[in-house]
Amino acid sequence: MKFSTSVEYAIHGLMYLSKAPADALRGGTVLIADIAEATKIPEAYLRKVFQQLSRSGIVTSQRGARGGFSLARPPERITLKDVVEAIDGFLPVYSCLRLQRKCTLDDNCPVKEVFHEARRKMGEVLDAKSIKDVLKEIDKHKQEAVWLRSTA
Repeated sequence: MKFSTSVEYAIHGLMYLSKAPADALRGGTVLIADIAEATKIPEAYLRKVFQQLSRSGIVTSQRGARGGFSLARPPERITLKDVVEAIDGFLPVYSCLRLQRKCTLDDNCPVKEVFHEARRKMGEVLDAKSIKDVLKEIDKHKQEAVWLRSTA
């Protein structure tokens, strides 16, 4: 199981936006070009990612000369689960091969149960961590996180 590159780009973009000047957190906007440059993400790709985040209500967008993106809610209220679901649409689901193998276990399948439990726990872990939580951990490694230094 692997999360898409878009999820990682979304998380990095949201972290950058969370560390942007205070006016961006109070309804001001940050240009997607500035986010892309700072995070080393291709601008066209990041624009599509942020459009998905906007449709999901995680960021807001403003068009025009003063256009750009801002957080729709505080970073402590944006969970990693929110981001994954906004970008990939869902947490990974186990796909049983019982029909192809003519298995009769159906709902009593121990393999299926393990994967359902793993999905539930993954959802709990991702829902318990916010963008702000990740930023706190990143701040401990600010020397390595060069792209975040310029926003503080």
